[in-house]
Amino acid sequence: MPGYKDKIPDYCKKALALLNDAGYEAYVVGGAVRDLVMGKDPHDFDVTTSATPDEVIAVMDKAGVRYIPTGIKHGTVTVLTGSDNTEQVEITTFRVDGSYTDMRHPDKVDFTRSIDEDVRRRDFTVNSMYLDREGNITDITGGLDDISSGLIRAVGDGNRRFTEDALRIMRGLRLAAETGFKIEQDTMAAMVDNASLLDNIAGERISVELDRLVTAPYATGIIRQSVPVLKVIIPEIEDCQGFDQMTRYHDRDVLEHTLAVLDGIPLDENGKRDTSLALAALLHDIAKPKTFFVDSRGAGHMKGHPAEGAAIADRFLKSLKYSKAVHDEVVRLVAYHDYYIIPARTTVHRLLSNCGPGFFRKLIVLQRADIMAHSKLGQDRLVKLEETIRIADELDERGAVYKVSDLEISGKDILDLGVPAGTGVGKILDRLFDEYVDGRLPNVREALIKRATELS
Repeated sequence: MPGYKDKIPDYCKKALALLNDAGYEAYVVGGAVRDLVMGKDPHDFDVTTSATPDEVIAVMDKAGVRYIPTGIKHGTVTVLTGSDNTEQVEITTFRVDGSYTDMRHPDKVDFTRSIDEDVRRRDFTVNSMYLDREGNITDITGGLDDISSGLIRAVGDGNRRFTEDALRIMRGLRLAAETGFKIEQDTMAAMVDNASLLDNIAGERISVELDRLVTAPYATGIIRQSVPVLKVIIPEIEDCQGFDQMTRYHDRDVLEHTLAVLDGIPLDENGKRDTSLALAALLHDIAKPKTFFVDSRGAGHMKGHPAEGAAIADRFLKSLKYSKAVHDEVVRLVAYHDYYIIPARTTVHRLLSNCGPGFFRKLIVLQRADIMAHSKLGQDRLVKLEETIRIADELDERGAVYKVSDLEISGKDILDLGVPAGTGVGKILDRLFDEYVDGRLPNVREALIKRATELS
């Protein structure tokens, strides 16, 4: 096994050295060690130490290093060891946790001088290895073997780990989605058995893990496996699994179609999907089972599922305390995902004006992924969608504008024509914009002034 000394940044080495030289044990621990073993560059380096918070502070005071007592109760001190005080290291004392009445935080934290005791209360084996200042890894829970085997395994008894902190369930799913690892059988069983405890976790904490799960490259396989867990936060997802759509346009059940759409959302250069698009893909057909009916010929229909799905998405995103920006965009994407226009210059321009270019570009990504997840018969809309995209690109290239405020005329110009202040100005601007979008009027100042004069 290679040493990782050269991979530890100087600001972290300094924190380790200060504690070691003062007679305390200190190690890099957690996700940074996991990432190093997997050949990735860690973003954050956390340190654990035998020194108590007061002892950590004393060491830093003596060395003239700034610190922030960020979590003294739980043993954490943040030190600023970088040259410009922007590089921070969280240093947490070895500890053993008491009971977890709120299923999230220990009621009592006892500090210990034993790194092994500290490690055995951590969540997953891949997160429980530790690294000394010389770059040597110690692994007492089997994390190295589990990384080699591609497994997410709870440390010790999974039921105990998840009753201590139910958010670990979502964290484990997210780790699997990010790494492509499988969840070890007993660990998955414990996740399912304790899934109801997620009701005790604040929505905003769940949303952080869910975001990272659905935007990760291996999300679909984990979602498929974890429906018995995810149904606690998205009850409707259980109905989608195995639901036959009974139509020639689909050759998958609702869940499998949904996962194919999610797979169709492209990854960026960092290997992540756009958050709003990923959530919209997950939720776009969530209302199909609820709106399903069979006609006299035995064909299935899900009329109204976009609107009903948008209502479900609205409730779901609010329950998890999503930001207004993400909430609004996802709800609109779900509502519009099945809305297709005749691909003509005027209709495309009007759609761009009504929804905005940014939303339009996301919508067509979702629609393309949705179409490609249909049966061959259901993919005939792709030609129209591609023509819509071509027209939109052409409009952009020609410098088309999509808002009244971007016209080469302003409200002041219309007032200067003698139009009284008030609703008349806005109506004239709206009329000018409509005629511009319809192709009857160029966005040229002279032409707009002339037409405004006629309308005033």
